[in-house]
Amino acid sequence: MNLAFFHNNILNPERFPKPQRVSFYKQFIKKLKCKTYNLRFTTSILPTAYFLLFTISLFLFSQKVEAKGGIGPDNAFYLVHDYQNDWQVFDEKYKAYVPYVRELHQGYNSFSLFFDIENYKGYKVLYFSEKENYLFLDASLQKKLPVSSWVILDVDSLQRVFGKSKLFLTIYGTNTNVENINIQIGNKISKSQKAVQMGASLLTILPREISPFQNFFVFGLIFLACFYAFLFNFQPKSFERFFSFKDLLTITKRDDSFIVNKPFDLGNILFVVNLSLTLAFIFMLITNEKSNLFSASNILKDGETLGTLMLNFLEISFIILVSLIFKYLALRVLSNLYRLDNITNIHYFKIIQASSLFFLVILVVLTFSTVSVPNIIQNAQEYLFIPITLFYIGRLALLYFAINKMTTLKNLYLFSYLCIVELIPLIVGIRFAL
Repeated sequence: MNLAFFHNNILNPERFPKPQRVSFYKQFIKKLKCKTYNLRFTTSILPTAYFLLFTISLFLFSQKVEAKGGIGPDNAFYLVHDYQNDWQVFDEKYKAYVPYVRELHQGYNSFSLFFDIENYKGYKVLYFSEKENYLFLDASLQKKLPVSSWVILDVDSLQRVFGKSKLFLTIYGTNTNVENINIQIGNKISKSQKAVQMGASLLTILPREISPFQNFFVFGLIFLACFYAFLFNFQPKSFERFFSFKDLLTITKRDDSFIVNKPFDLGNILFVVNLSLTLAFIFMLITNEKSNLFSASNILKDGETLGTLMLNFLEISFIILVSLIFKYLALRVLSNLYRLDNITNIHYFKIIQASSLFFLVILVVLTFSTVSVPNIIQNAQEYLFIPITLFYIGRLALLYFAINKMTTLKNLYLFSYLCIVELIPLIVGIRFAL
């Protein structure tokens, strides 16, 4: 085993699998021990020799891996900038280019980005994709891009040709998401260049930024949970009835319970307040994504602080509470006109009961989506439109059968009564919400 064999085979560990490398090391040490050096203290030298050989092999192997850590064809470029997070797509709704979001823009075939030439003079633009695409610069078709092949563009040449400091680059083709496209800025690796090692002094640990709405979300959720727990312990029988789906569908001719006949008793009014708080919290979750429901921006305070959000939450809760009280007064007046005095309380109770059940489910779904599936909360208006509409239609049918069982009023009058107190407010509410 001569030095050339040692250099070419043992110090290039990737040329042989691990068992053969170990065999080479043993043979080398054996010759080192028996023939070449024949030292007196061979036993003490052997561990050191093993360690040195192993360290040298690892060092050479890591050097080769590091040399292969480049990008582009043959890994011949250093990475300067990766445009993977800079893509934009054209949004038909806003008639403008918006940042690409994978959950929202699945299926798009055109992806664009702003390319700053001034920042990358002397560098190269590297493109690669496994699908067929076309390159547009400032809305002008430049070339057909090959499949599964690197394309290199010189930044200085682009500036000379277009005479601009910024270009609008668009990739159009058979891609359905930007993960299929790879565009990077690279700098050619020179043999005389050495990799710069980043020391610990260059690393800065920054705390995670928490938005005021995240704080409001946590505080508001804890507040609602405490309020529900308070009702469960303070009014257990009423709580069980208000949140009973079986009781909701139960229709009796006469209900003499205290819960139904005393809607403004302290215990019962707390459930109305609880419904108001739940609706207000749902409203805040939806409007956080810039959905201006009921033109609420005209009455809510501007600001992104925790205090401002809490004040807006309480203000919305108060408005909903007043609306629910006004709802009862309107039912009282209209039932008197239709001579239906005995159905006002049960009508109002069924409204609060059904709404409490339904919007508690909506609250749980939106809370889960805020944490785990943000796409739902970001498009809450679209996702909630059909369920809420179906809920109000179902509640209207429930009220029709409940009142029809308790009175001998003709169906035509009963239908007109329900249209005035239920259907018309629903249509007006949808109109203002949109």
